[in-house]
Amino acid sequence: MLTNNMDVQLSYVALAIVSLLVLRFLLPRNDPKKDELWDKLDKVGVPSGLLPWTRAALSSWTALQRNTHEGYQKFSKQGLPFALPTIWTGKAVVVVPQSALHLTNRPDSELIAFWALVENIQLPYFISDRSVLENLIHFEVARKDLTKRNITRQLAPTAEEIDHTFRTLWGDSTEWTTVNGWDMCGQIVARVGLRTLLGFPVCRDEEIVDATHHFANSLFSAAAIINCMPPFLRPILAPILALPTRLYRSRYRKIVVPIIDERIRLWEQHEKTGQGELPSDFIQWLIPRAAQHGPEHLNPSKLSDRLLALNTMFVYAMLFIFSNAVVDLCASPEHKRFMDGIAAECKAVTARYPEGLASNEAVEQFYRADSAIRESMRVSDVGVVMLPRDVVGNKPLDLGNGIICPPGTRLMYPAQSIQKDPDFWEDPFRFDAFRFSDPFDKEAGGSPPTDVGGSPKERENLVDLTTTFLAWGYGKKACPGRWYASQTIKQCLAYMMMNYEIELVGKIPERKALLHAMIPPTSAKLRFRRRV
Repeated sequence: MLTNNMDVQLSYVALAIVSLLVLRFLLPRNDPKKDELWDKLDKVGVPSGLLPWTRAALSSWTALQRNTHEGYQKFSKQGLPFALPTIWTGKAVVVVPQSALHLTNRPDSELIAFWALVENIQLPYFISDRSVLENLIHFEVARKDLTKRNITRQLAPTAEEIDHTFRTLWGDSTEWTTVNGWDMCGQIVARVGLRTLLGFPVCRDEEIVDATHHFANSLFSAAAIINCMPPFLRPILAPILALPTRLYRSRYRKIVVPIIDERIRLWEQHEKTGQGELPSDFIQWLIPRAAQHGPEHLNPSKLSDRLLALNTMFVYAMLFIFSNAVVDLCASPEHKRFMDGIAAECKAVTARYPEGLASNEAVEQFYRADSAIRESMRVSDVGVVMLPRDVVGNKPLDLGNGIICPPGTRLMYPAQSIQKDPDFWEDPFRFDAFRFSDPFDKEAGGSPPTDVGGSPKERENLVDLTTTFLAWGYGKKACPGRWYASQTIKQCLAYMMMNYEIELVGKIPERKALLHAMIPPTSAKLRFRRRV
């Protein structure tokens, strides 16, 4: 979560960064294998003259998006990789073309995504316990318990929490209320997500809600600044920027550790007697998995850090998707048609199922909501370049044409350019909420598109992976939590559209990039009232 005063914060460290950066880059630093790679690759954004790479790295704060789009047109569309300067890695990343998406399926012993993703939010500066970061027990649980086979058990508790959250935060007034859209959507998603992570009634503890919200807010604000620093400065300045998160982490631990203690006792008793029913939430799924890795991993403080780390990434991802979808719907010139259309379909579908939003059959038929969220993820993307992969091990990666990437090289894909390429998308910069549902919607006069052979194409659903939609990643290692995120966000959006009118107040700021990350619309104002 990027706060509005991020520019001010950046200015405080800018002079120190620039001064030390120049001194550092003036020192001789040679990596023969990397230098050979950069020499062979086509480059975008590297000027001629004095200290070209230093100047390119410094300019990447604001120029990376422009350089990526230029490189995409010149090289990626010809199937060629190119070097993209970025201060994030200290020099550059290799942007590989869409035709190289098969590399995402390489084993982790050759190409690994995890550490680049961790570095993207600079998590080691906020949670310093290496055993929590290096032993990915909490992600094992996510891959097992938040998958397509298991998420339907979360439908009923999520629907209950959504109803409670909206009634608590938005109420039943038919008078307009104006709020910060980003913050309000964040509060909704955070409370609903905590129901799955921590269970009931802990998820409604205002101290926990406040601590997790502020921890994530502080982390992402600080991480954005840390990413703008050259790597050699981060160990010096990042711990200072991370200080506020220690306070919120301490508050979180104070509440959650006793709950984890009690859950461990409950699990141990169940293991001995086989009696009683264990809660169905992430804490309870995490405990037996941690026990399999050894008793030291059952330490309640370690488990608390695992929950906080997962909550930060898990809730922020859903917040970004949900908030952008709501803002995109409100900002569209066709907002009334889109929002009334979603509300009408959701009401018609839930009327057929007594369980309403708790029905899997109903949620799966929210085609317009599904389409609107997917379209928002396409247009209002998280990053300029995505799907990072680091070359690891002792063996270099051969990209062909004499391009050899030594271990330590970071690869990225030009996801934003692909998702807005007119060769793949009609009117690619327009937010068309029903882009994926109208062709299959009889009420809209839709006719399913056909492939080159004349056979009807299948509907693209929110969770689907394609070579032109990379928001969830691609291949075997795509986001394992996308089914849960999709299900939960559709439930939230459906409830909102069926029960409230929402409008944009004023205008949303122009979307800008900071390095490779897109700055979210944190200042967008919305107003809402209960439907009558």
